[in-house]
Amino acid sequence: MTKRTEFELFTKLSIGQYMPTDSIIHRIDPRIKLVLGILLICAAVGLGSVLSAVLLLIAVVFGLLLTRVQLRLAFTALRPVAIFLIILALIQVFAVPRLGAEDEAIWQWRFLRVTHESITAGVLLILRFVVIVLGLSLFSFCTTTTELTHGIEHILRPLQRIGFPAHELALTVNIAVRFIPILMGEAEWLMKAQASRGADFGYGTRRGFFRRIKRLFPLFIPLFAQSLKHAYSLSEAMEARCYVGGRGRTHFIRLRAKAGDYIALLAGISVICTAAMIYFFHMDQLIWSMWKTLIRGGIH
Repeated sequence: MTKRTEFELFTKLSIGQYMPTDSIIHRIDPRIKLVLGILLICAAVGLGSVLSAVLLLIAVVFGLLLTRVQLRLAFTALRPVAIFLIILALIQVFAVPRLGAEDEAIWQWRFLRVTHESITAGVLLILRFVVIVLGLSLFSFCTTTTELTHGIEHILRPLQRIGFPAHELALTVNIAVRFIPILMGEAEWLMKAQASRGADFGYGTRRGFFRRIKRLFPLFIPLFAQSLKHAYSLSEAMEARCYVGGRGRTHFIRLRAKAGDYIALLAGISVICTAAMIYFFHMDQLIWSMWKTLIRGGIH
């Protein structure tokens, strides 16, 4: 028998949900959170060091703890893509040795060859993905869509002097974020409607994963039609309120950073700079060399 919770997609969605716990992280200026989020993603992608990725992961988990949100809810976003992530990591493990064939092989069978470098690359891929997903979950937990809109607009406001549509871009991001839970709710409603009519989504079977993927394709057409209806209703509502863009609009909310916001910015930049120093000074390789020396010394 299929569990009722299998079709509750919204409860499994962590990115895009706001949790009003009124924590320290919630009270940080949205511009500061935007800047730190962008720096975190850049650091996770650009720093090719396992130790740097672990430091960023610790910082993100610490931020999640400060929000007083259950960590289980943040990690639920990793479940749907866990299999694909493991497959990509295995491909990385077996593909990297071709670039560094001089490395000592740990395991080799015919053309398959596993080295320390390849394992590091696979682990780094997983850590990067986890840091980015948890970072996005942390940002969505403590930032409302209204704060996100005002934060983007205030950051990009100086570019309006050269004709950059800062207000329109902020509004587009706001609408896109708001539509994520709406579309998930529509997909959940469609799945329950089809299941009530006898559709089998493969839950509880050995080949259920591939069957679920196959059964999800017919949902795209009605989901796309519902998206068009929502977009049309939204455009009519904006026209009825005489929306003509951001030119000449006044601002009721004006963001003002406080001392705590600058402390949070300094703390975040310090963590990212520390991760960058670990990468550029090859501290992870130094620690690994010391570890191998200790192991060899213990064996002898």
